[in-house]
Amino acid sequence: MIKTTTLGTIATGALIVALAQPVYAQQAQSGAAEGIQDIVVTARRTEESLQTTPIAVTALTPEALTTAKVENVVDLQRTAPGLVIGRGSAGGDGIVFVAIRGQGNLQPILANDPAVATYVDGIYIPRPSTGMTDIQDIQRLEVLRGPQGTLFGRNTTGGAINIITNDPTDQLSGTFKAEYGNYDNLGAQANINVPLAEGLAIRLSGAINDREGYGDNPINNRDFSDNHSKFVRGKLKYDGNGWDLTLSGDWNRQTNHGQQIALWDFDRNSATINALGFAPGLTAGLLSRDNWWRNTAMGTSVPASIGALPPEIQSLYGVQPFNTLEVYGFSGTLNVDLGGLNLKSITGYRHSMNYGLSDTDGTAVPLLSTYAGSGSYYISQELQLSGNLTDSLSFIAGAYAGKESGYEFSRSQIFGGLIRDSNADVTNKTFGLFAQAYYELTPTLRAVGGFRYTWDTRNSVLHNAQVLGLPYDAPVAGTPTGINCTVDPTDPVTATTCNQAQNAKFNYPAWNAGLDWQASDNLFLYVATRGAAKAGGWNLRAGGLPAFAPEKVKDVEAGLKVDLFDRRLRFNTAVFHTWKDDNQAIVNSFVTGIGVTQYIQNNGKVRIWGMENEITAVPWEGMTLSINGSLQDGKYAKGSFSETQVVAGSGCTNPAGVVDGCVVDLSGLPLLQLPKKQLNVSATQKVPLGAGTLAVTGAWSYVGSQHFDAVRAADQQPDAIKAGYETENRLGRVPGYGIFNGRIAFQLDDPNVEIAIYGRNITNKKYLLRRFPDLYRTLGIAAAYVGQPATYGVETTFKF
Repeated sequence: MIKTTTLGTIATGALIVALAQPVYAQQAQSGAAEGIQDIVVTARRTEESLQTTPIAVTALTPEALTTAKVENVVDLQRTAPGLVIGRGSAGGDGIVFVAIRGQGNLQPILANDPAVATYVDGIYIPRPSTGMTDIQDIQRLEVLRGPQGTLFGRNTTGGAINIITNDPTDQLSGTFKAEYGNYDNLGAQANINVPLAEGLAIRLSGAINDREGYGDNPINNRDFSDNHSKFVRGKLKYDGNGWDLTLSGDWNRQTNHGQQIALWDFDRNSATINALGFAPGLTAGLLSRDNWWRNTAMGTSVPASIGALPPEIQSLYGVQPFNTLEVYGFSGTLNVDLGGLNLKSITGYRHSMNYGLSDTDGTAVPLLSTYAGSGSYYISQELQLSGNLTDSLSFIAGAYAGKESGYEFSRSQIFGGLIRDSNADVTNKTFGLFAQAYYELTPTLRAVGGFRYTWDTRNSVLHNAQVLGLPYDAPVAGTPTGINCTVDPTDPVTATTCNQAQNAKFNYPAWNAGLDWQASDNLFLYVATRGAAKAGGWNLRAGGLPAFAPEKVKDVEAGLKVDLFDRRLRFNTAVFHTWKDDNQAIVNSFVTGIGVTQYIQNNGKVRIWGMENEITAVPWEGMTLSINGSLQDGKYAKGSFSETQVVAGSGCTNPAGVVDGCVVDLSGLPLLQLPKKQLNVSATQKVPLGAGTLAVTGAWSYVGSQHFDAVRAADQQPDAIKAGYETENRLGRVPGYGIFNGRIAFQLDDPNVEIAIYGRNITNKKYLLRRFPDLYRTLGIAAAYVGQPATYGVETTFKF
């Protein structure tokens, strides 16, 4: 409360100073330090100044991205307030978990959309696996905070990451960059822009990187968390008379030897673990300060009973961890001047494929290994019509359609047994109509109103088997059906057919309304309310459950943006309150015919509130100081979130009629991926030196503690079961951490060459990205995903 009041006082002080700025401006001395440059953003699908855009948005220029050494979306966490990006998944290594203002998605299955959308040149990227895509040759990157329901291609409840790459121009130019660092990190980037004819130009960019792993396995002398990546993009643009067309294509492939995963804890009282004699091996593989970047993960084991399986299935046993990610896409953007109106067409195709093998216990013990992955293609088409209807009234309206088709699988080997199979085919369709208008009430006061309506279709077909490789109709003991097919079949089961079809349709509105006021030349204020929804979907790994409906979000936001002291100080702040209904919550529960499982259901009303501040200062010649941070909190509405736990002999009654099913109120649990505190501080000093300029940068980033799992036991549960819940809940909280990065660069005036040295996590801080205790009560293990160690290197960049 004290900190919130303090930030509110700072914002109020900035408002008072801004209103008095003409006096200060007159007193400013000539020859003062150069002011902060303006940034043009497209956060509202039109070009406008960052300082007159009435939403909370962080804009990063190419120089800012280079100085902060942002190489992919994961690196953005330390550049914007309210943005957290998690790593570590029981699935593939390419998956990232992006959350803004507590709106995230920790189960990014193919039938469940992200809460924070990623756009590249206006093209929606549906799968979070592509969040690891390299960021190369960027004109600008924007982080939009809050619901984005009316203008962008898809409804998103948390925000959007908007990546704008460089277009071809009519000037011959190019850049080449080479880098070498510890862990034998060798990289190269290049781009070239070539004018081909009058109005026609092409731009090509590419990058390669090869790096040894941050961790090693002492058993097999194999490293992990390494990186081998290749990236290429090409853009062709033609500027005609009143129209222009841009065609683009990109491809990115990354591989490694497995994630940086380790065993954090295990249940020493587990009857299964002790009966199998796993305790000594698990104890030896526990993560400690002395072996922080080490594990003994060996992948799948080879049981004696695989002889009856087909050879291609037998080859999946005895495999060590690995990951492969491949994404590519094509797009075409057409702009036509209709004489007072502008027509834009954005056509996109995206392909995403990621798969890998994760040894979730992180040890040589064959407790749990999982093959997981997905592949999909997404076709989208968006049409926009915009312009001015009168001197005071402008608008943008359009339509959006998208279709995604693909597959997802999860194949797990538990306690060294035969591999189980869970897989599904998925088709997602979406269509939306939108319009937004801006009206100048006075020369300085403007109103905005927008509306969108979306129709979604979600179809999936499950094909799950108790033993991968056996015919679906083969007898298998212990399954709900008595045969290898473990779904609730909608078609007759045969040796090759095991289908459970699931079809659902959803429709929902989104809106935006607000006022903004240019109070003075350097002070801009706004207030807005927005509504959006995240699409519903299916649980692909727990057949028989109903589809979960869209979660609905609405918010209010107020902010100010001010430039002070001849643009030597910029202060932007936003306060918000979010209401979320039909929250898509992850629950661990018992499902009849399936057993203990994890799935998504609509259960809970969530309230989130907070404040975000961004400060940029040029206090003296050559110095740029940037500070951004957030304070936020949230909770479930009392009594709105519950689950059913089966407690034998309890006599519990519940509305669903589950025998001995005890309803547990979960509304007091913490929200997931919502750090209450976040702070990023960066300072760069530039000094003219001989034939060039020396730039020294230091940056410190802190993110507060986060919950990645939160559970609660029914009062009727035995004490031993309650203890398991308590342990899992405790392990679900990841402590906060801060890391320090630095960069020293010397820029020559002629030729245009920069030589730089850099360091990331310079103090070699040992921190956790995520803990994964979701399997503690079922399998008795809690995994940990650790952050990167200290890295350093040298890079040289040449431009012409």
